[in-house]
Amino acid sequence: MDHIKLLPDHIANQIAAGEVVQRPASIVKELLENAIDAKATSIRLIAKEGGILLVQIIDNGVGMSVTDARMCWERHATSKISNADDLFKLKSFGFRGEALASIAAIAHVEMKTRRAEDEIGTQIKIEGSKVTDQSNVATPIGTQFSIKNLFYNVPARRNFLKSVPVEMRHIIDEFTRVAMPHHQLTMSLYHNEKEVFDLKPSDAANRIAELMSKKNTTDFLNVAENHDLVIVNGFVGKPEIAKRTRGEQFLFVNNRFIKDAYLNHAITSAYDQLIAKDQFPMYALFLTIAPERIDVNIHPTKTEIKFDDERAIYALVKSAVRKALGQYTAMPELEFADKNVFNPVAFLNKETVHTQSPEIKTNKSYNPFAAEQQWKQVQISQWHKIFDTNTDQKENTHTFISSDNEAQNEILNLQHEPVDFEVLLLSSGYLATNRNGHFLIIDQRAAHERILFEKYCQNIVYRSASVQQLLFPRTIELSKTDYALAHEILDDIKDLGFDVADFGTNCLIINGVPAETMKGNEKELLEGLLESYKHNSASFAGDKRKALALSMAQNEAILRTRILEKEEQIELINQLFKCESPALRPNGKPVYIEFTNQRISDFFQ
Repeated sequence: MDHIKLLPDHIANQIAAGEVVQRPASIVKELLENAIDAKATSIRLIAKEGGILLVQIIDNGVGMSVTDARMCWERHATSKISNADDLFKLKSFGFRGEALASIAAIAHVEMKTRRAEDEIGTQIKIEGSKVTDQSNVATPIGTQFSIKNLFYNVPARRNFLKSVPVEMRHIIDEFTRVAMPHHQLTMSLYHNEKEVFDLKPSDAANRIAELMSKKNTTDFLNVAENHDLVIVNGFVGKPEIAKRTRGEQFLFVNNRFIKDAYLNHAITSAYDQLIAKDQFPMYALFLTIAPERIDVNIHPTKTEIKFDDERAIYALVKSAVRKALGQYTAMPELEFADKNVFNPVAFLNKETVHTQSPEIKTNKSYNPFAAEQQWKQVQISQWHKIFDTNTDQKENTHTFISSDNEAQNEILNLQHEPVDFEVLLLSSGYLATNRNGHFLIIDQRAAHERILFEKYCQNIVYRSASVQQLLFPRTIELSKTDYALAHEILDDIKDLGFDVADFGTNCLIINGVPAETMKGNEKELLEGLLESYKHNSASFAGDKRKALALSMAQNEAILRTRILEKEEQIELINQLFKCESPALRPNGKPVYIEFTNQRISDFFQ
């Protein structure tokens, strides 16, 4: 008995659709790119309920004939290539002929199209790969796609779709990736009949600023480097606007958005020693390279590319970004009250210039070591008394010895003065104490983060957070992506203690903030929360409440540079050991290190 069977076309199409169509945003990407390939100058995107109910694309491109209108829905039917060699000469986005067939397999589809030379257009209706209607229709020049009821015949796939705000956020991302390199086009996006974007033709800098919701382009540094191998154009952000998430990083090759960890490393490494290691720079770079030097046919979504000389591309991109950063950092803005303090023109002309020497004031009585109340530390020679829990004598505070030579001298002196070792400040941000006969060194910021994390988790679960109402409500404008993200987690933000509501397009109004917040104004507090949430959301496998609690804790935790009073040190440690998991931060890193008597002795064996 034979076991191998040929699958029917509609089942094969549904299987293949899983690679191309993962969510509504996948449809948006394919249809927007098709509109650009059709030489459209105006593209309108309409979505309903995050694209789950409707994705509609209206363009004014060249349109299709009656035959093409029917043929485009067949698998591997394409106008972009005719033989295998064309794969290495691609100048279009699409080329496989899979997208429309995959979309038609898992949705209700309606298409209207007309060419300029035709008086009447063509309408096609398809349900689950089956054509239900083909007729003539009056329609403008161009093509209109309406994709309804996504995954209606694959309920298992439909169940994996996320909430409307999440799906809409992905649609915004795809729209941004297509609209950014095509700044000469008119493009708009509407969701549930509300305008999200209305982009007019402009230059590259203004298009990028509009898509990122930047007020101006002053934070952009221009990148321009021409080479026989690759042309690198675009913009990178100044080091001071770097963030803890990758949300504002865009890399394009021949106007196609790509994801390339190797080239991303080239860009970020150019910022070496200019930004913190846990920060990511903003950039929007456009690489132009000969089509025969790249291969885009390696991934169904076409977001990955292979280069024939990857190392050379890496070096050129890094060099271009470093050049832009070098020009910025090498020219600091200096202002002099007296113009004669420095006059390079007069110096070169050897003219006599009456310069004014700067007045230097010093305080000879200043002693940087006098503020003992800020640094309460202990002699190294007294470390063993940390385990003496019965001492009733008070400490004599000594300055911590930092260098090896000074430490050796201190040990040799062997001063035997009584010291109270309950809590000691070893260095900026680290505390030492004894607990159950063990010596602990505690990271004060990590400890406070753990305390706040568990507290905010309880506030969210039990909705017990107290709210401090503002005397004057504060309105803040967010980027399109952050606005969609805020709507996604709005209820949980309220459970944290924020009294916040929608206030029109891309705006939120803050009526109150958590009563126990210690730093930052209302705008900085909420924007910082959203930024941290984007950074933490992937760490908790979809548990957005824990991600929010961690984000809030990170924003509110005390800095290591803050010097705590003795009472604050004791209270911090007491609160830490009331936590369910005092030893670890929410991200798994240690809060403290612990030394037993035996472990300390082993160091000196």
